[in-house]
Amino acid sequence: MKKLVVFFLVIVLVFIGCGKKEVKEEPIPKEKVTIKMYITPQVPFSTILSDLEKLGDVNFNKVLDNKKQPAPNTLDKIAFNLGAGVADALVGLKAKNKIALMNTTKELVKYAELLGVSVEFLRLSDSLGILSEQGEWDKIEQKMEDYKVTILDELYNMESYDSVILIQYGGWINGLNNVTAVLMEDIPDKEATKPLYNPTIITALLHDLPNLSEEDILERDYFKSSLENVKSIKEIIFASKDGYFTKEDVKQLHDLAAGIYTAFSK
Repeated sequence: MKKLVVFFLVIVLVFIGCGKKEVKEEPIPKEKVTIKMYITPQVPFSTILSDLEKLGDVNFNKVLDNKKQPAPNTLDKIAFNLGAGVADALVGLKAKNKIALMNTTKELVKYAELLGVSVEFLRLSDSLGILSEQGEWDKIEQKMEDYKVTILDELYNMESYDSVILIQYGGWINGLNNVTAVLMEDIPDKEATKPLYNPTIITALLHDLPNLSEEDILERDYFKSSLENVKSIKEIIFASKDGYFTKEDVKQLHDLAAGIYTAFSK
């Protein structure tokens, strides 16, 4: 997608130097402290929905109907699938598909609870159900935006930085998975492929993912293979000279993204 969430690992060097006024002043070594700080500028859902609008008259419901129920069994997979679920919820919102939106929302609530964030989200599905019945789609968008921001804020406060990265990873990968799926059915014109061009997010992912603090995750086969897929995705996207993609490019991107999504969903 055109602009998605980008992660930066900032290394802050803190030092204090002081000396006593004497005939000879001996320099005091500067003390260096390394602090990890993750800064995640949030992209409003309105921007993402605008990108989906640029795809033209495509069948979003077919993508939602073909979705299989994920069954993540580790916290890293749960975080990934929370992000992936948000991507599905946005497609459900764009398609105004009440059933798909409600099913996805229930999954989001479950994942949030497993990650230990606020229990207030247990009421989210009921709230969105009422709004969808009333046709208040703009209010649903805002409710989901608040949900995303609050969850990420709570994870930051809990210093669950790995989860923040994996949520963004799942959101981007499943977003790519969904968009390429509808484009494989029909590409109205080359402009519809433009949202796929986002080299910045790939660069950020390839920087952040290998630097997860949980080393056990880094050693898992599905995680390592997913990084290889991201590298292949980077090659395809960076090879585009004008930001547009052919049908073959779209298929390759879909296969790579779908492979990552499947590996993290079981």
